[in-house]
Amino acid sequence: MSWADRVPLPGTPGTARISRLCNNRLGAVYSSLYSFWMSRQNALGAGTARRDTYSILLFNDNVTTVLQNDLTSSPDQLLDFVLMYQANGGTDYATALVSSQSLMESHWSTARYDAKLEQCSGRV
Repeated sequence: MSWADRVPLPGTPGTARISRLCNNRLGAVYSSLYSFWMSRQNALGAGTARRDTYSILLFNDNVTTVLQNDLTSSPDQLLDFVLMYQANGGTDYATALVSSQSLMESHWSTARYDAKLEQCSGRV
């Protein structure tokens, strides 16, 4: 992820902040994440609390949990969290997948799923 053959998308919000610290493949990933977080926030509208939570795991030779089950951080705060980490080490996909599964299982909630089922069945 430290190769500079891919970089953050130029001219987008957050690019300057990201490029200063991660002008490489990892920065391109951070740029994509930031765009997603901003889109989600804009789709919800001002003052509307989101119902989904974010967890961020970074991996190389080891897995680092940046944050888990976060419901309140803004896109700028989320970007600040990931910008504390730089690309280094190898890539251990197996460990990353096991850690991701464990994290999802530890924070799993059927509340959103149950609410959607009720809405679809007309009980709401």
